[in-house]
Amino acid sequence: MAAALHRPCPVCASRTLETLAPLALPQPSGSPLPDGYRLVACKACDFAFADTPAPQSAYDHYYRSLAKYGGPTGTGAGQNPADLLRLKQLATRIETWLPGPDARLLDLGCGAGGLLAALATRGYTRIEGLDPDPAAVLTARNHGLVVQEGLISDAPSRYAGQRFDMIVLSHVAEHLRDLDWLPQLAGLLAPDGALYVEVPDPRGYRCGPRPPFYYFDSEHINHFSPRALARLFASAGLAPAAFVDCTLSLPDGSTYPAFAGVARATPGAHAPEAGPDMLDGLRAYIADSARRAADSVSIQPPLGPAASLLVWGAGSWAQRLLGQNAIPLPRVVAFLDGAPNKQGQIFAGKPVVSPAEGLRRHPEAQVLVCVAVNPHQIAAEISRIEPGHTRNLHFITERP
Repeated sequence: MAAALHRPCPVCASRTLETLAPLALPQPSGSPLPDGYRLVACKACDFAFADTPAPQSAYDHYYRSLAKYGGPTGTGAGQNPADLLRLKQLATRIETWLPGPDARLLDLGCGAGGLLAALATRGYTRIEGLDPDPAAVLTARNHGLVVQEGLISDAPSRYAGQRFDMIVLSHVAEHLRDLDWLPQLAGLLAPDGALYVEVPDPRGYRCGPRPPFYYFDSEHINHFSPRALARLFASAGLAPAAFVDCTLSLPDGSTYPAFAGVARATPGAHAPEAGPDMLDGLRAYIADSARRAADSVSIQPPLGPAASLLVWGAGSWAQRLLGQNAIPLPRVVAFLDGAPNKQGQIFAGKPVVSPAEGLRRHPEAQVLVCVAVNPHQIAAEISRIEPGHTRNLHFITERP
């Protein structure tokens, strides 16, 4: 008997779905999110999503209180060169769709306001944002930006009666369990206004540069193709005006696949070609991930005998590795994480503490680095925290 469905397709509400893979994602003690879900596909929409048992209220609580986007390790505020470059490139793409510096723009899920800051430096003054994380909102306001605290799904009612030349959801739609409110955004657009939605691009998911199943986690629960975005736009009475490649540059010099869809309320507009189906490529990526996860993940260099172990990272990759039984938990004494809202939680039965505290408490422990992007930066961070002290560092790698 097929397992009961927790949610239908968020784009078309179909319940005729294909199971792609079960995913185990153990959570820290304070997380309201599930310890895993089925990844399913809607062939009608060329769309994949998490059949998550958690309600939207659980995700609302998570993004208000437990996500990383308002803290010192968060993205979206231009706190490192790669993130700053991404935001500048995003501002450049958006500018091509704006009528001029007096355009009115609303950034939904704006985080700490990095995009708004990038646009402000270019002379835009009628720009504002909405985000559920009070820490992110405070950071944005401290930089002189107009940002309100609130759920993104509340935008249609929060801004009722107002009109914007552009509404932006940049790397937001993949985080949202419920999308039924999104068509109402069309009512907030000016007569020639545009809706800009940027998301990860499943057509570019590959093993090799990233570990198996890297693109599936507790936060990214929707995986759009251009065809799926076009169908979502149509439900709002909007016509796609363009699909744009937005491949991102990450801090370690690698790239992350992404694309954007831009839509306008333009009757009879010629829709751009959405391209070939995405799901066949996604199935191949999942099969490749399963093969690699089953027999090719190891710890290098091998752990020394009997030594205690600190795991650096309590985020998405650590969750995936725990779900694959790739972390030797009996030897772990603590997880280290720089995000303050994770510290003090229990993760897989072990405490989550700040890197400085964990290193101080366990001076002889080896360190297993569970950071997917630029893991070798951790060596420099450890040297900064405890200068002159030598640690044995180990990394999760794929066997040749």
